[in-house]
Amino acid sequence: MFKLFNSGTKVYYTVCKTVIQKRSFLSEAYRCEEAWKARLEFPLLKKVNPQQLFLTLDQNFSSKGKVSAVDIDIFANTVADKHQSEELLYTLHHLRLSAEATNILESTHHAVIRFLLNHDCTTDLVNILHDRLNYGIFPDSLCYNVLMDTYLKKKDYANAAKIAVLPMLQEDTENPITNALSIYSCHKYLENPDVWQKPPEPVDDSKEEIKVRVKYLRNPYFDDHFDLTDPRDLVGKTLAFQGKAMNNTLGRTCHLRGLILYKKYQDVLKLIQQWKDEVEEDVVYDEVFTLIEKDNTHIPKEQIPNELENLMSEVNALKEKKLCKDNMTEVLENNVKSAVNKQSEIDMNEQLKKYSEWEKQREIVLNKQLEEINRQARIQNINEMKKDLEEREKLLTYFEKEEDMELEIERLEAADKKEMERVLRQHRAAKKLRNLKHEEEYVPPTI
Repeated sequence: MFKLFNSGTKVYYTVCKTVIQKRSFLSEAYRCEEAWKARLEFPLLKKVNPQQLFLTLDQNFSSKGKVSAVDIDIFANTVADKHQSEELLYTLHHLRLSAEATNILESTHHAVIRFLLNHDCTTDLVNILHDRLNYGIFPDSLCYNVLMDTYLKKKDYANAAKIAVLPMLQEDTENPITNALSIYSCHKYLENPDVWQKPPEPVDDSKEEIKVRVKYLRNPYFDDHFDLTDPRDLVGKTLAFQGKAMNNTLGRTCHLRGLILYKKYQDVLKLIQQWKDEVEEDVVYDEVFTLIEKDNTHIPKEQIPNELENLMSEVNALKEKKLCKDNMTEVLENNVKSAVNKQSEIDMNEQLKKYSEWEKQREIVLNKQLEEINRQARIQNINEMKKDLEEREKLLTYFEKEEDMELEIERLEAADKKEMERVLRQHRAAKKLRNLKHEEEYVPPTI
């Protein structure tokens, strides 16, 4: 066909590429790329040299132990080269360790995620989003949606699911697109769950026994939320969380499947009983029973609990109810498209408004910081002037106050003598003083 239609080769190739490529739910306009790039035209960011700024930040970390959150924000918004990703993560980690972590700007979260996503630093991006303690980066709704859409387009369902569990951990169901993409990402990931494995347990291979004195021992504690590490638990809880919020056939289906993945078997029994009493038709999608059986095949037979075997008989009893026969994948895709049609314009307008607000906020915070620096400089200058005046006053009035100064010296010497006598009256004080004197006179050997 290429030989027959030489004149239309370019058009034909473009059409084929569009068909083969995985569809994207979000439009290019949704990403607000042009508006985001326009931030670099602001005078404040335009004159910043990221490399020089990093050296200044690093020097402040070394000398003062902290830097201002607005300085980190400026660095995160101006850094451009991929090789500077380590420097960005370094500054974020040190900011998190300081008291300035509470003052981090909203634009910092957005800038860090945009930078790592645009430079295809997927591993670093996913790691910092799941390591909130060390980096403290939390995506906004637009970032959640763009990240999941990007990984779904690449058929990287594992990383899409890793992003999908984050709104659940924050208990956030505010954005309809985020909710729909979260469920779809988890559904696609469960088609091949082996690509995201549970992290291995840390192994202590040290042979030397080290004893450390501690004030008290902490009892083992598992919060069943932020402490979750098993992908099945995380994805299951995400499906259950999002499904419960939907309260429709699709929501009930996700809720049921999620709770079984999450191993909350007693909750499943209560849920089934509630549906039997309250829901007459379209209880769940018929396809979910096949999906649940597939999910359970990943559990080794010897590890299947008796509780799960008993539960499945109750789950299969739902088949007697009126079920929905639609294809779940199509339903999930339509659910995402519907949410995008309703919410995308709202999200874009809100994001564009945020960009202008962030610029104003950064300028306000920076001006306050400069005012505080100038105030501290003035205070230091005043203190130095007062000290200089006191020294000059002592020189000019020395002979007038000579007698008073001598009396003050005698008073201080008498106080020192009285304190020494008190110390010498203590038990074995003389020996302790000789030991102290010996330590002061100690000269280390020459190597």
